[in-house]
Amino acid sequence: MTIIPRRHPDILCSLVIIRDASEHAARSAIRSTALFTVTRCQQAGARFAIDHATFDRMATRASVLDGIAARIPNGATVIARASRMSQHYLRHSFAAGGPLPPADLQLLQRERGDLDILPIECANSVLEEIAAAYRIERAGPGSNILSRSRRAPDEAQTLWLAFLWSQFSPALRNSLSTAWEAWRALERARPVGF
Repeated sequence: MTIIPRRHPDILCSLVIIRDASEHAARSAIRSTALFTVTRCQQAGARFAIDHATFDRMATRASVLDGIAARIPNGATVIARASRMSQHYLRHSFAAGGPLPPADLQLLQRERGDLDILPIECANSVLEEIAAAYRIERAGPGSNILSRSRRAPDEAQTLWLAFLWSQFSPALRNSLSTAWEAWRALERARPVGF
């Protein structure tokens, strides 16, 4: 069987949302977001941009998601890790008899119907391998919220690389990853904001 590689979207955003607890926990707050955008263009091959924001616990979920929705270009494809629900949470929700509350990506899709949102299931071990191959520092297991927030842009880029290597032809992977590495070298020369 021949597998036909996908065409990389003209605009692809890799979204990472860092919370201080599981998305479905009652007192979970969004503390940081990173939006890595890859825009394919004829003259330059690709342009890359990173949008990184941090929030205190007082920021509401609605205001943070509204801000994300406003920063995503029209007609973009958005990739993000699919949220996981614990068995305990599912049992509790079903026992209560009510519907499950919407996930962040579902709320984003409601607000921006023009987006193609792809929740990605990706094992941490896969992301670790990709990060090691490209010398990307990720926040380790059990890292505090500050470390995870600082590393959110790296996490978004690692997720994009996982998507790139699993979905596209070798020629496209090499072309885009080489362009990204050149962009990344320039970005690394800039001082960290916090």
